[in-house]
Amino acid sequence: MALPEKLQEIVEDFSFANNQEKVEMLVQYSETLPDLPAWLEPERDKMDSVPECMTPVHVFGQTEGGCLTFHFDIPPMSPTVRGLAAILSEGLNGCTPEQILSVPADFYLQMGLQDALSHQRLNGFSAILAHMKQIAARELENAK
Repeated sequence: MALPEKLQEIVEDFSFANNQEKVEMLVQYSETLPDLPAWLEPERDKMDSVPECMTPVHVFGQTEGGCLTFHFDIPPMSPTVRGLAAILSEGLNGCTPEQILSVPADFYLQMGLQDALSHQRLNGFSAILAHMKQIAARELENAK
């Protein structure tokens, strides 16, 4: 199945960049990741934790009109992880749970990130996506 349109555009942008440019693009994406909304701060302990990441990562998904929006809580001193989360946020916010569940875990290979980032970072990227998929699956189940 094809990637959601926004995510496909991001994948293509990265696929044309060299390794240094990919790292710079990640830093730029990290700067676009919105802060955790104030209304979610008291609920932080109810957010999904991503323990597979060395950086503390928390994700929350909410459904509106059948589409999901994700919010992340990631320390500002982790620009690579924030950049990876921002890619997923920008690429998947507004998608249906089914679209999110259809994204291959290794879609980042199309971006060429395996040549620019450590295996550990890529595992974290896959783990964040996996947790987003768990949220999508829960939302799909709750909608029944």
